[in-house]
Amino acid sequence: MEPTRISAEGRNPDFENRGGESGEAEPLIELTHWVYDRGHRPSTRGWFHFFAAILGVIAGSVLATYAWMSIIWWQALGVTLYAVGVVVLFGVSAAYHLGPWRRKKTVDWWRRADHATIAVFIAATYTPFCLIALPPQTATWMLTLAWAGALGSVILNLVWIDHPRWLGTLVYLVIGWLIVPLVPQLLHNAGEAVLWLLLAGGIVYTLGALVYAFRWPGRDARWIGYHELFHLATIIAAVVHMVAVWMVVNQAAGVI
Repeated sequence: MEPTRISAEGRNPDFENRGGESGEAEPLIELTHWVYDRGHRPSTRGWFHFFAAILGVIAGSVLATYAWMSIIWWQALGVTLYAVGVVVLFGVSAAYHLGPWRRKKTVDWWRRADHATIAVFIAATYTPFCLIALPPQTATWMLTLAWAGALGSVILNLVWIDHPRWLGTLVYLVIGWLIVPLVPQLLHNAGEAVLWLLLAGGIVYTLGALVYAFRWPGRDARWIGYHELFHLATIIAAVVHMVAVWMVVNQAAGVI
């Protein structure tokens, strides 16, 4: 069955005045089931991040509340920013992939937001570790680099959303591994457990990014394709890093 063809505003062209008052034809886009057709996608596309967003609201709220009750305000603010970043990342992704968007323009804007929030989330993840486990001067320049990179990525995705896939992946990986020169300080101030959790999460993120960049094993799967594997990797890595955030908060609070 051929998809219904309707106007960008949702009207059937059979009932349109093709010339209109301006004499120009109404632009048409092809839709399936009354939403913009984005082609074949595995049936789980977006659902993993949908449930991750819900769990992120719960876990992030508990984490932020505990931080405000246990550590100094500017460290707690960093933890709150991180918690918000978790929810925004997964929430925007779920909205983009699951939303019944009727216009290509709307889909494109959600796509921009989806890609832009990745770098913002990376910088948000840096924030509690820098504010809690690093000296103020080191934390300042590290956060400056991370958030400047995030801003650059946001601008890139807003003005050039169709940039090469490898470029976006490279930007995310560079921002994500900026922390490497500070490993000795993190080891000294936060301990081996936190450092190993950060490393493990970073490796999972990187593997997910490579799956996304190379589109392995393709998108024609019925249930789980390359994009779903990428989403699962981001969820696993986010959980690992959230455990690490809990640990540094407890360290700052004197619990461990």
